[in-house]
Amino acid sequence: MPRSRDDSATEEMVYEGIPVKIVRKNVKNLRISVHSDCTVRLTIPKGCDPLDLLEKKRDWMLDKIENNRSLRERCESRSDRMLLFGKEFAMQLDADLKKGCYIDTETMTIHYASVADFGKFVKKALEERIEQRICMISSAMGVSDHVGNITIRKQRSRWASCSHVNNFNFNIRMAALPLKFFDYIIVHELAHIREKNHSPRFWAIVAKHCSNYMICRKHLKEYWMFCNTNVYWKALIE
Repeated sequence: MPRSRDDSATEEMVYEGIPVKIVRKNVKNLRISVHSDCTVRLTIPKGCDPLDLLEKKRDWMLDKIENNRSLRERCESRSDRMLLFGKEFAMQLDADLKKGCYIDTETMTIHYASVADFGKFVKKALEERIEQRICMISSAMGVSDHVGNITIRKQRSRWASCSHVNNFNFNIRMAALPLKFFDYIIVHELAHIREKNHSPRFWAIVAKHCSNYMICRKHLKEYWMFCNTNVYWKALIE
């Protein structure tokens, strides 16, 4: 059984055909999560029987997995399209284009010379939108003077993060999002300038500036899965 630096131990098992990763560590509370690839992760105290938790959470777990499978199927049905700022585009590798990338708004087609050029195009467009939205939203939230450095990254598990000195990392996947979900992430991270945790006070700040934040959180899961299953997005993030 492998051990990590934090003295946790990991093992794997299969429960009703579902791959389960078990992490044993010094925790008081049991935790179960279902990932977008329909695998399950358990975090349990050492000496605890994982089957007890799996049996207790069986119906909830199977329901989550079925929802994820349905969501994945919907995403894969649109795999031939590129999603950019909430709009779907056809993709055209253009042999006549020596370098760069441009959008034909009449045909809703993105013409690109190479994947690298397309990646630069998406990153630049995202940087411009983040700068614009942070400028506006941080002013509305009264935190403009506290915004630190901004970086675009290919984070594997989160849309964005805020450091203790208010530097922000934003995920390249945000370029897939329509404005209302995009702005929720901005509001969420800027709220961390005031509250570094996810306390009730933090969520009160978020709710004040994004009243439908719970709906946004729900829909973000679909966009995350789309990016992880779409051939064009996978080329950008891998």
